[in-house]
Amino acid sequence: MGSLEGMASIAEEMAHAIRPFLESEEGAYWPQEGWVLLEEDGDEALLVHRDEHGYAFMSLVREGGTWSWSGASGTGPCPLQYVVPFGLNTVDWRLDTAAAPPGPESTTVAVLLTERECVSGQEIGDRLVGPQLVMTETALHLAFAAVPPPGDAFDCQGNPETSYTVTLPGPLGERTLVEGLATGLSLDDYLP
Repeated sequence: MGSLEGMASIAEEMAHAIRPFLESEEGAYWPQEGWVLLEEDGDEALLVHRDEHGYAFMSLVREGGTWSWSGASGTGPCPLQYVVPFGLNTVDWRLDTAAAPPGPESTTVAVLLTERECVSGQEIGDRLVGPQLVMTETALHLAFAAVPPPGDAFDCQGNPETSYTVTLPGPLGERTLVEGLATGLSLDDYLP
């Protein structure tokens, strides 16, 4: 049975809402104490726990004035990112390892794009927005987004990678390629 003694930083009603999960067979593998309220907007709340393994999150919903557990997830390090403009989907990118790696004289960079949100495995195609490029003396910040496909319901079967070649405004030089949505901050910077 899980102990709630280390949960003083969350409201008692939230602690009671997560108790059934923590006392379940699956919940026994989750941190039993030390949960912190990360965000609450009235009807939804997000709790976080940090330890040497990374982060664990629990989400709660309030229905009829009562909080109830609605899910849990875990992750390793948690770098914070900017969000894409409202109404667009986030697109992750990585270097295309099948292409020659970019060097100082490169004026193009081959990347593979993957839409983060569930879109029933559809290709990005003409829905791609970007790239957004910011070249500084030391870095090339690169970001993409996508217009969501038409429709209201999509499954999460995984999205295909799309090859894309970014044309640079000049040679890459000694610049480092950087995820343009990265803030340079981590959730660690904000937790007690």
